[in-house]
Amino acid sequence: MLYLQGVVRYGGALESLYQLVSHRELSPFSPLVVTSGEGVLTQKLEDAGVRYAILPMGMWRKAKNWVRLPFTLKALRDLAKVEKVSLVHCNTLWDAPYGVHLGKKLNLPVVVHVRNTVTPDKVEKYKLEDAHLVISVSQAVADSLKDLKNTPVEVVYNGVDLSCFNPREVTGEGVREELGIDRESPILLLVGRVDTTKGHDVAITALSLLKSEPSPYLLFAGEASAQEQSWPGVLRGLAQELRVGERVIFLGNRHDIPRLMAASQVVLVPSLHSAKEGFGRVAIEAMAMERPVVASRTGGLPEVVSEGTGILVPPGDAKALVEAIDGLLKSEEKRRLMGKAGRERVERLFNLDGTVEAIKRLYWRLLKP
Repeated sequence: MLYLQGVVRYGGALESLYQLVSHRELSPFSPLVVTSGEGVLTQKLEDAGVRYAILPMGMWRKAKNWVRLPFTLKALRDLAKVEKVSLVHCNTLWDAPYGVHLGKKLNLPVVVHVRNTVTPDKVEKYKLEDAHLVISVSQAVADSLKDLKNTPVEVVYNGVDLSCFNPREVTGEGVREELGIDRESPILLLVGRVDTTKGHDVAITALSLLKSEPSPYLLFAGEASAQEQSWPGVLRGLAQELRVGERVIFLGNRHDIPRLMAASQVVLVPSLHSAKEGFGRVAIEAMAMERPVVASRTGGLPEVVSEGTGILVPPGDAKALVEAIDGLLKSEEKRRLMGKAGRERVERLFNLDGTVEAIKRLYWRLLKP
């Protein structure tokens, strides 16, 4: 099985790919991942014993990549022939043109994983009509593909590794000491790429409006996006302007997200656009850690966060975010019950084992004689 992942910057899509190809139950399918360069993904694949190859795959529609394109496509074909590839799985919409080209040339079935809501023009631009199957991470994403006429769309929710996100095994011990946070102050956590789509500014505004005592700390775990390197500076300026600068902590990229969640009272997913939150992996991770979630009612998040496991608010509405956070911080019992219900929901609907089995069934459907 050949998996294509052009973008190297690590995020939810790459984490989902890693969890799939490293899963013990993916057998008898043997994965080979092709990606554009070394990084977090290749290191994790190496540690897990998953084979990978480096082959630069620039964004298909960018003119600067066109000179290299014929060489990349030939190298992909040569690799697929040598490896006797039986199926091509494109991990994101952006990888689809490469996979479709390869499938046509070598008569291979092609799966495209679509992880964000898309506009109708992208169906044609990224050659989804020429794929054999599209996997959508939510019904919201599937609904955005209604103009896709000839390619079947199957919804398969992302899954979380319940052994890693396990509140019985992982504690937040040492986090407060590390960050200089006293024992009484609540912690709010927002995990995700630091850019203009994830609602960091809304979270800072909400923090400034909260009247609870002691005032919470707001942790941001994630790197700045390559396109918006100045945004963290803008956010720091906003925090200073709103007089909460000392209580907003930028952690950068972290590899201990379960531990940070264990140390937190509430996890925030205040995303602004459905196109950037087709599912909401952070939400299921927080629910697996028995933490209540306050999330935007956008994209796939309403399918993930149900009543009783968290609170949904309108995207961009800082006052609604304040009301939700305040209600949770005032009641430890409410947080406990939501956390317990969230864990049960993840075990039932978002278990990684179930995700892998569902994808395997789709593979067999395409490969049957």
